[in-house]
Amino acid sequence: MSHELIYLTERISAQVIEHSLRLPLSAKERTQLRGMRSTLDGIDVILNLPRGGGRLMPGEVLKSDNSQVFVTIEAAQEDLIRISSENRLKLLKAAYHLGNRHVEIELHDKELYLLNDLVMKKMLERQGFLIENFKRPFAPETGAYE
Repeated sequence: MSHELIYLTERISAQVIEHSLRLPLSAKERTQLRGMRSTLDGIDVILNLPRGGGRLMPGEVLKSDNSQVFVTIEAAQEDLIRISSENRLKLLKAAYHLGNRHVEIELHDKELYLLNDLVMKKMLERQGFLIENFKRPFAPETGAYE
């Protein structure tokens, strides 16, 4: 059974759309404004958003080119590792070393999250961090020029 392709071409500033499709995207996918994706209902949609609008944010609503379909962006569950420390200097050093390797990190007061990566995990364990695995949405820091 074929259906007409749905092109999502516009961001709208709606808080809640009662009958919207839900589109879970990873942190990386939320930076990509073009390409085919699949909603939770298994409906294929094509992102064709204007460049320069910045990353997609969870809760943001996209509208189809014919204004008949609305899609709400969600943060997908991702395989992450958490490092934590009461020693903020130690945590700052970890953030420095991860940033030096261009690893995206999500910063919190006493913990950092990053995508599960065996090489980074081993580096952090050598620095004495206890590593915990988590499955949750990932919201890394945006770049300095975003």
